[in-house]
Amino acid sequence: MQVSDPIVGKDDCLAAGFTEYLEPSRLEWTFYYNEVFFMLEGALEVHAADQEPVRFETGDLEYIEKDTRTVFTVPERALMLHVTLPAWRG
Repeated sequence: MQVSDPIVGKDDCLAAGFTEYLEPSRLEWTFYYNEVFFMLEGALEVHAADQEPVRFETGDLEYIEKDTRTVFTVPERALMLHVTLPAWRG
Protein backbone atom coordinates (compact mmCIF):
# COMPACT_ATOMS: atom_id res chain seq x y z
CA MET A 1 0.00 0.00 0.00
CA GLN A 2 1.23 3.49 -0.85
CA VAL A 3 -0.20 6.70 0.65
CA SER A 4 0.59 10.27 -0.37
CA ASP A 5 -0.90 13.50 0.97
CA PRO A 6 0.24 16.27 -1.39
CA ILE A 7 -2.28 18.72 0.08
CA VAL A 8 -2.34 19.55 3.79
CA GLY A 9 -4.48 22.43 5.08
CA LYS A 10 -3.37 25.16 7.46
CA ASP A 11 -2.92 23.88 11.02
CA ASP A 12 -3.55 20.31 9.75
CA CYS A 13 -7.28 21.03 9.34
CA LEU A 14 -7.45 18.50 6.46
CA ALA A 15 -5.33 16.43 4.10
CA ALA A 16 -6.03 15.19 0.58
CA GLY A 17 -4.14 12.62 -1.40
CA PHE A 18 -4.09 9.12 -2.82
CA THR A 19 -4.07 5.61 -1.41
CA GLU A 20 -3.01 2.81 -3.73
CA TYR A 21 -3.13 -0.92 -3.09
CA LEU A 22 -0.82 -2.56 -5.64
CA GLU A 23 -1.76 -6.18 -4.93
CA PRO A 24 -4.39 -8.23 -3.09
CA SER A 25 -4.44 -6.87 0.46
CA ARG A 26 -6.12 -6.99 3.83
CA LEU A 27 -5.74 -4.07 6.25
CA GLU A 28 -7.20 -3.68 9.74
CA TRP A 29 -7.59 0.03 10.46
CA THR A 30 -9.23 2.30 13.02
CA PHE A 31 -10.03 5.77 11.69
CA TYR A 32 -8.94 8.42 14.18
CA TYR A 33 -10.24 11.08 11.78
CA ASN A 34 -13.17 11.51 9.37
CA GLU A 35 -12.46 10.40 5.80
CA VAL A 36 -14.14 10.74 2.43
CA PHE A 37 -12.76 8.62 -0.39
CA PHE A 38 -13.49 8.34 -4.11
CA MET A 39 -12.59 5.15 -5.96
CA LEU A 40 -10.52 5.97 -9.04
CA GLU A 41 -9.61 2.42 -10.10
CA GLY A 42 -10.23 -1.12 -8.95
CA ALA A 43 -12.39 -2.29 -6.06
CA LEU A 44 -12.30 -2.96 -2.34
CA GLU A 45 -14.58 -4.10 0.47
CA VAL A 46 -14.94 -2.27 3.76
CA HIS A 47 -15.93 -4.37 6.76
CA ALA A 48 -16.91 -2.02 9.60
CA ALA A 49 -17.60 -3.36 13.08
CA ASP A 50 -21.21 -4.52 13.52
CA GLN A 51 -22.13 -3.79 9.86
CA GLU A 52 -22.45 -5.79 6.67
CA PRO A 53 -19.42 -5.54 4.32
CA VAL A 54 -19.79 -2.93 1.57
CA ARG A 55 -18.06 -3.22 -1.84
CA PHE A 56 -16.79 -0.08 -3.56
CA GLU A 57 -15.81 0.10 -7.22
CA THR A 58 -14.54 2.74 -9.65
CA GLY A 59 -16.68 5.88 -9.34
CA ASP A 60 -18.02 5.16 -5.84
CA LEU A 61 -17.85 7.78 -3.07
CA GLU A 62 -17.82 6.92 0.64
CA TYR A 63 -17.61 8.58 4.05
CA ILE A 64 -16.09 6.87 7.10
CA GLU A 65 -16.70 8.44 10.48
CA LYS A 66 -14.01 9.04 13.09
CA ASP A 67 -13.40 6.12 15.50
CA THR A 68 -14.75 3.51 13.04
CA ARG A 69 -12.92 0.17 13.20
CA THR A 70 -12.61 -1.46 9.79
CA VAL A 71 -11.02 -4.19 7.74
CA PHE A 72 -10.26 -3.30 4.11
CA THR A 73 -10.07 -6.19 1.65
CA VAL A 74 -8.68 -5.57 -1.83
CA PRO A 75 -9.15 -8.48 -4.27
CA GLU A 76 -6.60 -7.29 -6.86
CA ARG A 77 -5.65 -3.60 -6.71
CA ALA A 78 -7.29 -0.27 -5.91
CA LEU A 79 -6.58 3.45 -6.24
CA MET A 80 -8.56 6.04 -4.32
CA LEU A 81 -8.54 9.77 -3.66
CA HIS A 82 -8.98 10.49 0.05
CA VAL A 83 -9.70 13.58 2.14
CA THR A 84 -9.20 13.40 5.91
CA LEU A 85 -10.45 15.79 8.56
CA PRO A 86 -8.28 16.62 10.45
CA ALA A 87 -5.12 15.78 8.51
CA TRP A 88 -3.90 12.22 9.02
CA ARG A 89 -0.17 11.89 9.56
CA GLY A 90 1.04 8.32 9.13
